[in-house]
Order: sequence, then C-alpha cells, then structure tokens
Amino acid sequence: MTEQSNTDQWAIVEIMGHIRTAGKISRPGDWGGLLRVDVPLDGSYRTEYYGMAAIYSVKLVSKEIAMAYANEPSPVISYGAPIVTREQYQELQDKAERQILKLNDVIYKLQHQLSGTNVPDDEDEDEPEKELADDEFASAWGNPEK
Repeated sequence: MTEQSNTDQWAIVEIMGHIRTAGKISRPGDWGGLLRVDVPLDGSYRTEYYGMAAIYSVKLVSKEIAMAYANEPSPVISYGAPIVTREQYQELQDKAERQILKLNDVIYKLQHQLSGTNVPDDEDEDEPEKELADDEFASAWGNPEK
C-alpha cells in the first residue's frame, strides 16, 4: 500500500464525537501525534491542532465541500433549566412514587379481574391524593410557559 502525500488533503474532522471542523489536513512530523487542520476563513486560514486520541473520525472530501462546511455557522444552544430546591425535588419525587404505587395497585386489580380471581377491596383506604395535572407539574418545576 502506498502512502499518500499530505499535499492538499481536505477533510471534515470530528473531534470526540462532539465538535466538527473542516479544512486542509496534515500531520506535522516534528509535533508527534497531532493532526493539523487549516480551517479556511474569509481569505485566510485558522490553524487548529488535535491529538490523534481525540479524533473520532476523518472524512476526506473535496476542497469545495470542506470550504462550504467550514464556513457554515454553528448553532448556539442555550440551556435554561429552572432551579429547583432539593425540598421541591424530593416532594415531587415522593408524589410521583405514590402515584406509581397506586397505578401498580390498579394494574394488579385489573389483572385479577381479567383472570377471574377475587381481589379483596381495601377497607381502610385513605382519601386518594390529587394527581398533578400537566400545568401544575410544570409550575411546580418553575416552568413559566405553562
């Protein structure tokens, strides 16, 4: 197998499966296990170096594809989760666990009704707890949209 020259190899490089960049790639011999990516900008290049262990994939493409991909703007993702205190979280967790237990009891009774066996009714059952509606659940977590 012949080794290709590093001249004009263009690629899309995926780093650790999270970041993608594109440009002209080469391996600088004096820097050990690094991959050099010259990312095209408007008339110039930005040089980036990546360790070989951090690279997830390298897809060889044409110069035109690499340049188009490099100039594509990346979307900015904002994360604005509501802040919930430990007490609020625990209260909601407890309510959810109680609802799960009630639903499991209903499933148990329905299974026995379908099989034709008798299931004793609970005589000392407390008043059922009010289930949270979607909007109440959302407001409990601080979601202003609901």
